[in-house]
Amino acid sequence: RLVDETFSRLDARGVAVEDRHRVLTIASLIQREARLEEDFYRVSRVIQNRLAIDMMLQFDSATQYGAGDTGSVWSSAEALGDDNPYNTYAITGLPIGPIAAPGDVALDAALAPAEGEWLYFVTIDLRTGETQFSNTLAEHEQGVERLREWCRASDENRELCA
Repeated sequence: RLVDETFSRLDARGVAVEDRHRVLTIASLIQREARLEEDFYRVSRVIQNRLAIDMMLQFDSATQYGAGDTGSVWSSAEALGDDNPYNTYAITGLPIGPIAAPGDVALDAALAPAEGEWLYFVTIDLRTGETQFSNTLAEHEQGVERLREWCRASDENRELCA
């Protein structure tokens, strides 16, 4: 029933049978990474931009999924070092398959990414979902530091960042 529903949703969007796996994999990454609806399309663009230049995705969600370690915002050293086909810090391109069941917005975003040159993103407020998109590694590192500051700001924030 779930597979039939998923295929129906893909068919309704005109996804060819041979593209289903790729679209579902991309949409699942978007589903796990994006928080706000408009960001689904931006995350999709980051994926497309990185794939276009053979840049590793370096998505914590996929890396943690492959290591069976999905409880934190940050990838553990063990997850980063785990040799599995979902470790996007170790492989170039998409992971071997989907990491979540994507919703309609994620599917739409996978098929129609926003326009932009972003290569990086980081959610800087885990409560609101505010996410910073960046073109350069230096900008991204500033965003990561903003997230770290947010995590340190209160006990409640620290719990969300654990």
